[in-house]
Amino acid sequence: MFFLCTNDPKEYRLEGRLIGHKNAINCLSVSSKGTLLASGGSDGMRVWDLKRRLQLPSPRHIVGIQNPADPVTCVSWITRQEATRETLCYGTGLGFIGIWQQHGEGLEDFDAKVSKRIGTGKEIMCLTYDHSGNDTRIATGTRDKRVQVWSFDFKGPLIPVFSIELSTTIPRMINFNRTASRHILVFGMYDGEIHQLRGTDGIVMATHNAGPLIGHVSVDIAQTLFLIDNVVNGFSLHRLDDGACIRTYNTNPVKTFPKQVVFGENMDVVVGGSDAGVIYVFDKKTGTLKQVLKHADKARVQTVTVRFFYELDGIRLTDGLQDLR
Repeated sequence: MFFLCTNDPKEYRLEGRLIGHKNAINCLSVSSKGTLLASGGSDGMRVWDLKRRLQLPSPRHIVGIQNPADPVTCVSWITRQEATRETLCYGTGLGFIGIWQQHGEGLEDFDAKVSKRIGTGKEIMCLTYDHSGNDTRIATGTRDKRVQVWSFDFKGPLIPVFSIELSTTIPRMINFNRTASRHILVFGMYDGEIHQLRGTDGIVMATHNAGPLIGHVSVDIAQTLFLIDNVVNGFSLHRLDDGACIRTYNTNPVKTFPKQVVFGENMDVVVGGSDAGVIYVFDKKTGTLKQVLKHADKARVQTVTVRFFYELDGIRLTDGLQDLR
């Protein structure tokens, strides 16, 4: 399902639907240019042309990632300002990491650059990247409490930087500090702990706590605040430096399964899923519920993402919300 803001910046409307997945969708990501949407789930990885609302061809030969029982669990576009071709990175439930890159006339086809099972083959819970100068790093967190970082030059294989095992924390989300240090933040799913790892070797430098459980995490652009699905009463906003809770956005969840929550509209709103077939849009500062977007009568909405889009006439800037559950 695909929503766009109307001429009234306070309201969203249904813009269209993307049909293709047959089973649950676990992750969504929009490319840096806002033209492509990646969606991963129980039936694999798909890429969509958002302008034409069409599914693009997947690589024909994907060595390793062929098990139909292996769901895609996380996905991220790797953005390089100098690049003309989009690069997609994703992880799976059986511990495979895949990297696709655009090629061919019209850039509608993708090559599988990497298909590799990492570590002991445990589920990849989260992944992220950092691009600085000529060096791109990819970090993953797996269900066996392991955080691994690689260097990737877009030509050859992944080159290991470090791999560490946390004592008790299963990573739910992982985030690079966008500074020269390239320290890493790891958010724990079942213990609510937030670890800062040294960018060179993964040594734990500091630890804070954001609560008993973390269903999902989103860090703001300035890297001063983060949102979590607290699993108990909805979503909450926290300070990144100490993990303290600033505000709660109550959704009265009936069931305590994880739901994604993200910042939208230049960090002014909070957007998250539900177990009631709707998407909630809150004002970040006041906590006021601004709008409820209906997806279905009963379906769970666990997966959402947002992206700014510029109209062709350049008159207005809108926030796009995707939900394919």
